[in-house]
Amino acid sequence: MGRFFRINSPPVVAETLDGEATIVDLESGTYYALNESGTFVWEELRCGAERESIPRALADRYGVGRDEAGEAVEALIRELLERKLIAPLADGTAPSTNGGATRANGAGPSYSTPKLSAYTDMQELLLLDPVHEVDDAGWPSRG
Repeated sequence: MGRFFRINSPPVVAETLDGEATIVDLESGTYYALNESGTFVWEELRCGAERESIPRALADRYGVGRDEAGEAVEALIRELLERKLIAPLADGTAPSTNGGATRANGAGPSYSTPKLSAYTDMQELLLLDPVHEVDDAGWPSRG
């Protein structure tokens, strides 16, 4: 499945605020949220951490076993790939922003399994994409 990954941009855009990643797939109109531990894994992937190093980083941050962390990371990566939110880089290719996310020192936050939640309630609005469907006045047109 690859050693390194990239955010599948475009059509995927993401922002992390207050420890929670929000991810939007502009092709499907689905948006996603990751819990804190899922956001940690997302940031590791985004920053170019090598796949094999992420479970160790997750275990160290949350004080969980390496096996549990490994299974959780692999499950989340599979789901992110299935939903086409990330894409593997070619073997032997490291991302230009190589390095993991910033790790907290001291006692880590309480652990819960990384979870990706999907929301489709705003699909119609997100699929309207007014940025590309504007007339001379700058207002969305019906095409």
